[in-house]
Amino acid sequence: MPIARHLSLITLDGVKDLIARGVEFTCRYELVRGTGDGKPLYHCIYTVGDEELILVAAKVQKHGPKVREFALWPGLVNHHVNFGDGHPVSIDLDIRNAEDGDGGSDGDRG
Repeated sequence: MPIARHLSLITLDGVKDLIARGVEFTCRYELVRGTGDGKPLYHCIYTVGDEELILVAAKVQKHGPKVREFALWPGLVNHHVNFGDGHPVSIDLDIRNAEDGDGGSDGDRG
């Protein structure tokens, strides 16, 4: 899915490095689309200083890095517990709010 704004990329290893070095960051989950059975899918956006980084798979595909998508359970929940910013997360569950092609509505934590 194309992303309409410029974001830098980060892998899970990059997130682990931030955590290991004690770098302050925040993360949020943006609703991007629904699955065929109506379940919402999210992208994870990390913010470090003024830079926004979107989580991508470590293995580069033929056409470049693949943005990781998370289903709510267990994917997003487990990811946030293990690699989140330590704050509670609030999310948009309504796939009707996902906008085509721009990363969807903002799922900022509360």
